[in-house]
Amino acid sequence: MMNGLGNLGHLGKLGHASTSGTNHPEVEASGRAFPIWNTKPGDDKLLSLSIHGLTEQIGTPTPANPVPMRSVGDSGLFLSVMPDKAGSDYQMLNIKEAMKKAGHDGILRSVNGIYDEVVYNGKEWKLIQRIGVSTGFTVTSISTLNSNGDLREVLVRGSVKGTQVTPDISVFYSNKFYYTGDSTSNKWNKVYGVWTNSLRYGFTVVYDITDYPTEEALKAMIEDESTIYYYVLFTPAEYSLDLPVITTYDEQTYFASNAAEVKPRMIARCKVSKALDYIREGLIGYYTGRGRSNTDENKNILPDLSGNGNDLENKNFAYTVDSGYGDGYIQYDGVDDFSSVEKAMTNIDFTILFTISDVELLTGNSWSGLIYGSSYYLGINKGICFSSENRYIMNGNISKTNFNISNKGKEIFVVGCFNGGKENNVIGITLGSINNSPIYACKQKIYDALIYNRELTEEEIKHNYKASCQYNGEDIDGKAGENNEF
Repeated sequence: MMNGLGNLGHLGKLGHASTSGTNHPEVEASGRAFPIWNTKPGDDKLLSLSIHGLTEQIGTPTPANPVPMRSVGDSGLFLSVMPDKAGSDYQMLNIKEAMKKAGHDGILRSVNGIYDEVVYNGKEWKLIQRIGVSTGFTVTSISTLNSNGDLREVLVRGSVKGTQVTPDISVFYSNKFYYTGDSTSNKWNKVYGVWTNSLRYGFTVVYDITDYPTEEALKAMIEDESTIYYYVLFTPAEYSLDLPVITTYDEQTYFASNAAEVKPRMIARCKVSKALDYIREGLIGYYTGRGRSNTDENKNILPDLSGNGNDLENKNFAYTVDSGYGDGYIQYDGVDDFSSVEKAMTNIDFTILFTISDVELLTGNSWSGLIYGSSYYLGINKGICFSSENRYIMNGNISKTNFNISNKGKEIFVVGCFNGGKENNVIGITLGSINNSPIYACKQKIYDALIYNRELTEEEIKHNYKASCQYNGEDIDGKAGENNEF
């Protein structure tokens, strides 16, 4: 097995402290809303900020039952920069209005992990548009490939009504079709599912002739302006934005958007007086989805950032938005994804911590991980901590009451537990499941996972929670309006 990233590549700096000189430490922070701790006041301390587009679709679209594609900025987009989460003072930037003044529609979209992005370099702002929108599709030909009763598989040739599509990306989104990528015999079970090598060349779809008895009727539906297509552009477009320089505050600077339904992930890099990082003493395993993508050359390896070489190998990942790396997290599909290494360890005390969200139980015995032996387990099972010590960690607090984080939606939790008092023999580490096996897989997003070979103090638990909020963000409610309401 490869030993991580060699020198950790670009991951060595993402989400960690670095210095451009002993008196100028820098940190990177990210999330839908997040603090940067130990900031210094000034308009030259924030080195960069990016706001990422995101498109979500809840449900399976068909022509009879279209499903809208919701994106960042649909209902307005303001950025608030504050000295604390309470918003005792704030700078408010109308991002959507600036994009519209630049000639854009003010919506930040994504397709298959590729996103539009608003970028600030510490002085100037710009929008990078990577996603195109087509209202309708110009059809040049429809060819029947196969039949199965009333179902037809057809190849639709044509072009989008917009800027040219990249030939390198197969996935596109539509409000009336759903992308399956499935050209196998299973396609007959996916009516109005589509697949293609690139929307530039058209697409293949299975449809029902009782809905569209003629090809002309099918063609009219595909071409209609109410049929929307989102796709990756061949050449991104850039727009300069008229927005002010951001000023940081003393001790803490808090970033949040007022996006109500679809919240953007943001990433900031800032000079601070002292860099806040996870506690390092006793840290024997540290895994993160920050800085990773499904196109990484070493994507099959989840490196151990503790420096102990306990790298995990990803198993059964499709490296898509449903199975692979997301924007700051590792997405486990709950079917057969997991990351694992066999590693023998004998120790009395352990502390584990997860930063985790979107835990869904698709089976009756779903594990998030983390360490296991022949008769020893310490981790999260079915959204509940599995430990014999009955001391649990939830968002910086220690309690004797266990938690349950399953089926809580997008809310991000920082959870874990202790195990000590007797000798524990560990034989492996697994994320996304347990026992180095896919049969206990759990659908979830894991941002960070930490393993310590000692019991952390209450003060250290609170410290690590603050660090996670900085690295991965936290949840606050937003309202789409001009007021600074959260």
